[in-house]
Amino acid sequence: MAKETPVINILTYHLPFELTNQIYNEFQSRFKEANFLIENYKTYSSLQVDNKTVELLLALSVFHKRVIANLDGAVKFYGTVTKSSEAEIIKIGSYDLTNEEKNKILAVVMSYNKLLEEYSIPPIVMEYYETREFLRKLIDLKSVQNNVKKRKKGNDNEDEIPF
Repeated sequence: MAKETPVINILTYHLPFELTNQIYNEFQSRFKEANFLIENYKTYSSLQVDNKTVELLLALSVFHKRVIANLDGAVKFYGTVTKSSEAEIIKIGSYDLTNEEKNKILAVVMSYNKLLEEYSIPPIVMEYYETREFLRKLIDLKSVQNNVKKRKKGNDNEDEIPF
C-alpha cells in the first residue's frame, strides 16, 4: 500500500523553498506541541481521537497564516493604494502588481474562503498565536459540530469536519 503524503507537503507543493521550509518547520513544531498538550493535559484530551483532523486543520492554519493572509493583504493594499491615488500599477522590486494580477490573487483567496465555508470551518479557527489557543478553538468547533449532528439526527452531511 502506498504511503500517504502529508497534507503539509501537498499545501506547500510548488511554493518557493524558503517559504516551504518556514511553513513546514512551523507546522512540525506546532504539531509536536499539540500532540504533547493533547496527551498530557485533560483540557485537550478530547481531541485525542481526532488526531488526523487536528493535523489537517493545523497544516491548513499554518498555510493560511503564511500564504493566504499575505495574499489577502496584498489585495487590500492594492485597493487602498489605487483608491487613494491615480496609480494603476504597484511596483514591488521587479514585480508589477496590476489589476489583472490583483484579480488572480483575489480569486485564490475567494476559492480558499469558499473551501473553508464548504467544510463548515469558521475563519476564526485559523487565527491564533499559541497552539493552546488553536486547540481550544478546535474543541469549541467540535462541540458545535456535535450539537449540529444531534439536531440533525440521521441526516448525513459529508461537508462537515470529521470530528
